[in-house]
This record gives sequence, structure tokens and C-alpha cells, in this order.
Amino acid sequence: MPNPSFFPYDTLEAQTALPNRFNVSKSSEEILSDTFAKVSVGKKKDDPTTASSHLTVPHASTATNPLRKIDLTTALQYGTAQGYPPLYSFVRQFTLENLHPNIPYKDEDGIGAEIILTDGSTDGLAKVIDTLSNPWHEERDCVREREGMLVEQFAYMNAVQTARPRGLNIVPVKVDNEGMMPYGEGGLEDVLENWDEARGKRPHLMYTVT
Repeated sequence: MPNPSFFPYDTLEAQTALPNRFNVSKSSEEILSDTFAKVSVGKKKDDPTTASSHLTVPHASTATNPLRKIDLTTALQYGTAQGYPPLYSFVRQFTLENLHPNIPYKDEDGIGAEIILTDGSTDGLAKVIDTLSNPWHEERDCVREREGMLVEQFAYMNAVQTARPRGLNIVPVKVDNEGMMPYGEGGLEDVLENWDEARGKRPHLMYTVT
């Protein structure tokens, strides 16, 4: 691994906004005016009336717990496929405690409820599609081996463009005011029960925002 002494940064620093910067009862112009006024005064970091807090990431930390060790020596080094340990630990804890506290298949230690760090929603979707589907090529593979993905009639284009390079058959399902229709002509039940295998395998994936 690279020697950390050759990393071209001594520290990383930033000014992060504090919750008291934003007053929802004020207009956006008033918020900006108050923010610039507080920052320009140059108040001390520990002043509770400041609108931001100064954050410094040191070159090396003395922390021994890898889940608490945040420094450039670790962050800029080659890491594990799971991701940066402090970031992974924080996001996992936040997810379990705030976003999905009631996961039926996890045990007392939270095992079975895991997260995957990605570069964003499209990157995450691409990883899911790669995991749950096989690539198909028109000039190489039999059409009956082509896998499909169900989507709403009006789907997010990035999702469609992520699946198409793998040769997936994009199968639209009609929508109404409440989203993807479960029944009726062009609905989910109709599409699956009347599937023509000459188009490929009956879809086993679904991308939906409803």
C-alpha cells in the first residue's frame, strides 16, 4: 500500500452548516442575509450563535477503534470493498435506527439487516441489476433466454438506460392515479398472465416508484 507520508494533504477542512442557520419561518432572502452576516463577523468556533461549525480531518488520528478513526491516513488509503469503516458504521446505524427500525428478518444484533454503500441511486440500481440478471445479446443468445424487467408505463429514464445494455426486455405496465395498475387491461396481472414466451422469459424483476 502507498506510504501515508506521501499523501499530498496535511488536513482537510470545511465549514459545515448548523441547524440554527435555517429558520423555516423566514424567506430565502432573509436566511441568506442572516447567514452571510453571521459568517462575515468571524465569530469564534465555540460561539453558539454562529451559523456554521469548523471541521478538520487530521492527517493521522490516535483513535484505536477503526469505526471511530477518521483521518487522511485511513481515508486516502486502499480500503475494503465494504467501504470506509466509519462511514459504513454510521450509515448502517442511522438506517437501522431512523429509516428502517422495524426489519422483521434481523436478529437482536441487527444481523440480516445490512446496507451497501454506492456512488448514488443509479450506481446502486446497476449493481442490483447485475446481481439479479444475466446479460443477453440478440446476435448470440436465444430469445427465449432473454430476461425482463417490469416498469411503470412512464418510468425513470436512468433506470431504463441502466437495464438496456444488459439486453433486458423492458416491459411497461399501465398506471393510474395511484401508480402501477395491479389489475385491468395492461395492468400487472394482465401482463404476467398473458405473457408470450416468444418475447423472452416472463419478467422476474420490477422497477417501481409507486
